[in-house]
Amino acid sequence: MTRFRLRTTSRGGTSRGAPPTEQTPAGPDEIDAWRLAGMLVPGLGRGERAKLGQALGLTLPLHEPASPAAVQAERTAIVDACRTRLAALDLSVLQQLARIFAGSRILEAQLIEEVFRARAHSAFERDEAADASNLDAAEALAPVAPAGPALQPSKLRQAVDQGHVLRALSPGGAIARSLTGYEARPGQVKMARAVAKALSEQLHLVVEAGTGTGKSIAYLVPAAEYAVANGRRVVISTNTINLQEQLFFKDVPLVQRALGVPFRATALKGRANYLCLRRWRGFLREGLTSDADRIFAAKVLLWLRQTETGDRNELALDEYESARWATQLAADALHCTHPLCRDHRAGRCFLARARRRAEAAHLLIVNHALLLADQALESKVLPEYADLIVDEAHHLEDAATEQLSVAIDQQELAFFLAAVSQQQGPGRYAGLISRILTVLMTQGGPPLRSQAPELTQPANDAIDEARRLLHDFFVAVTTFVRGAGDGPLFGERDIRLTAAQRGTEWWSAVEEAWQPFDAALGRTDRALARLSEVLDDLQGTSDLVDEALADLAGVQRQVAEVRTNLGAIVARPSDETVCWVAANDRGIALRSAPLEVGPLLEQQLFSQKESVILTSATIQVGGSFRHIRQRLGLGDGAYTLAVPSPFDYSSQALLCVPDNLPEPSSLRFGDASLEALEAICRATRGRTLVLFTSHASLRAAHTHLQKRLRGVTVLGQGIDGPRQHLLQRFRESPDCILLGTSSFWEGIDVVGDALSCLVIVKLPFSVPSDPVFAARSELFEAPFFEYAVPQAVLRLKQGFGRLIRSRTDRGVVVILDSRLWTKSYGQTFLRSLPPASRRRCASGDLAQIVQTWLRE
Repeated sequence: MTRFRLRTTSRGGTSRGAPPTEQTPAGPDEIDAWRLAGMLVPGLGRGERAKLGQALGLTLPLHEPASPAAVQAERTAIVDACRTRLAALDLSVLQQLARIFAGSRILEAQLIEEVFRARAHSAFERDEAADASNLDAAEALAPVAPAGPALQPSKLRQAVDQGHVLRALSPGGAIARSLTGYEARPGQVKMARAVAKALSEQLHLVVEAGTGTGKSIAYLVPAAEYAVANGRRVVISTNTINLQEQLFFKDVPLVQRALGVPFRATALKGRANYLCLRRWRGFLREGLTSDADRIFAAKVLLWLRQTETGDRNELALDEYESARWATQLAADALHCTHPLCRDHRAGRCFLARARRRAEAAHLLIVNHALLLADQALESKVLPEYADLIVDEAHHLEDAATEQLSVAIDQQELAFFLAAVSQQQGPGRYAGLISRILTVLMTQGGPPLRSQAPELTQPANDAIDEARRLLHDFFVAVTTFVRGAGDGPLFGERDIRLTAAQRGTEWWSAVEEAWQPFDAALGRTDRALARLSEVLDDLQGTSDLVDEALADLAGVQRQVAEVRTNLGAIVARPSDETVCWVAANDRGIALRSAPLEVGPLLEQQLFSQKESVILTSATIQVGGSFRHIRQRLGLGDGAYTLAVPSPFDYSSQALLCVPDNLPEPSSLRFGDASLEALEAICRATRGRTLVLFTSHASLRAAHTHLQKRLRGVTVLGQGIDGPRQHLLQRFRESPDCILLGTSSFWEGIDVVGDALSCLVIVKLPFSVPSDPVFAARSELFEAPFFEYAVPQAVLRLKQGFGRLIRSRTDRGVVVILDSRLWTKSYGQTFLRSLPPASRRRCASGDLAQIVQTWLRE
């Protein structure tokens, strides 16, 4: 999605005065030990006790001590270990840390200052060279292993040796010898043969591989054989970074050990995951005025001496730090100007390093966001490739929609303009234009220095005007929202810009307000272009000039994007685009998305590749591949294969659906479903996952169950902690009931007795008022049956798949939606689910049925 990465400075926080000359030593009982340790061990998350103990050489119990004295003793031990770790750092690093915390009064700053002064005194006595006054914070990076030679494709394509693949997957074969407990599965072999054939013969193939097939090994083995034999790169795309990392860190090493084939593999992520060293230097240079920024900067500084990748996922960032990474440090396309970048020229750029590793890799593992964004970028991250495997393919339409969407947020746009130029008083400005003025005054010759104020003032004036007209424009948009929404502006609402809405007087006012705002952005663009011409003459004379040029180029691209995207939404709507206004309590945004992505995927992706394999555990609807073909633009030439799950669902799982509950549209459904849910949870006493389609329903159930149940822990998504924390508690505590919404419907593995009952409250239909869903529905003659039902079927299959994850799992799925029995489309859902044993019953019998099945 097109958004704006803004360079803003936090105003939050702490006292800015210099620390007193004489300081009271920072006592270990007063310092936030976890915050200090998280700064010195950058990948440490709060509460990760085992990791903390290993990093600091401490023996910590699994759980936090109960007594205050034990808590105090542990905190003291952690702080003392951190002090020792600080003292072991290079003196130059300590000096940089001291600079970062200059002006801070937090106790961590005092501790760093104490350790630095002690080390500096010791170095002076030993006559140790320690002057780091000119050391650039980005210079001291961890050593990096060479990427290896780029692949050289063979002129003649060699077919995959299917015999070798089959032997590797057979009982006692290479995979079995490398993986304890491996079981040969006919479905896995069948899929591997199909993938080998598709790669060898340049085919397009769609595979639904039921849960337990082992689909990742089924495509990795033939892909590795093919890539090595032909010197060709195979790109493997997943929807989530979690699966991407599972493939890279777990499955690929297994295949490498098993096959004995010398293939190289690497994972490549989107630009925003990598640190931009130029932006990092700018972040430090512009000043750290809050302690939150200082702690974040210290964490990054120490991490830079350890990381080979510059990948933000190596860091444990909280919500604030994640936002600062996105707006200040990420190597996004808008700020990446490699022709001007000294780090790129010197081989230090993390993104460039990642791309070199990708060029040398036989298997390149990416995620859908990068795969699709790369197709639209002029400056591509992915190296050339002709063979593609897409895992979690049921997400490809949504991922493409997200990547091709646009969001113009009022607040973000205002922050962006302020970061470029913000008047501080008569004749005084802050922001990029002010920095360019300084560069011209210090780096230019005498004539340029005298002309510098005259050269920069037009840009300041243009941005002042653009900021004023931005306000006027969004006042008109707000008035439209109030008028079109028929009520006050509060809560969340999406107003689709249909022809009828565009014909209102309120929207006419928006169009009128856009014209002067567009003109002001045009004047801003021309003023920035003039500054760029002036700086071009100084290019290469200093790092300050080159960095100012790079920042200016990024701003110019952003201004151009705003004009193009807003103009398309407001004044030049396309029949192939869905446009809407999104309003909530935080502000207003104008948004757009493609009406259909199937044709775009076919034209820009599938037709450009020689072989394409799409796979997922949930592709078919009612036993047919028709829906996925239509949504992704796959032609009749794509082959299909359905591989059933190896699990014995009839004996492992019971599907129970009551037929006497009110339908979800009834006002009585809420209370009736809560009563049924309470009875089920009383019967299971935990080990139950409950999936909802809305946060409001989840919160209501959380409140109800907490009041009514005793001896059971009720955990709610968005209420009781982050997702991974909830899952860990659920796995470890047999008396837990976990309530989840969208992100819990898939991608979670709870094997064994920890999950014995799965309750699905409602069929997961899309919200009819969603602008994109509503617009796409209008393309069908029977939108409910042709579009809404298939989408909900795929989500239900994903939810159902949370229960049985291995051959030894056993449990019950309860769906509290009687429409499975009472509506004609219910049979489509039932035909799409795994062949579990089924019971149609009254809601009052659910508890006994569940209890009996689990007892057996």
